[in-house]
Amino acid sequence: MSSGYPAAGSLSPKDTAEETLETGVHHLSETIELAFLKNVFGGLLLSAGGLLALVLAAGFPEYTDSNPSLMRLLQGSTFPIGLIIVYLLGAEL
Repeated sequence: MSSGYPAAGSLSPKDTAEETLETGVHHLSETIELAFLKNVFGGLLLSAGGLLALVLAAGFPEYTDSNPSLMRLLQGSTFPIGLIIVYLLGAEL
């Protein structure tokens, strides 16, 4: 039973478009140097998450040789940490 209102925590399509426009205007008002540094910082954070995934997956050969799916589980659960840190720190990709 829908009451016509968006779910809690979500925006209506109109509000979503307005928020997207405000975000774009904010990004256009940043200096080129700041935008460049935020993008480089975001790339470094993302690659740090990838490096963490590789280190955890390859760092336990005695466990991953007997159970190869454990390596995939470690990689899949640790790589998004880089994306989460990019979002939380406000970096750009």
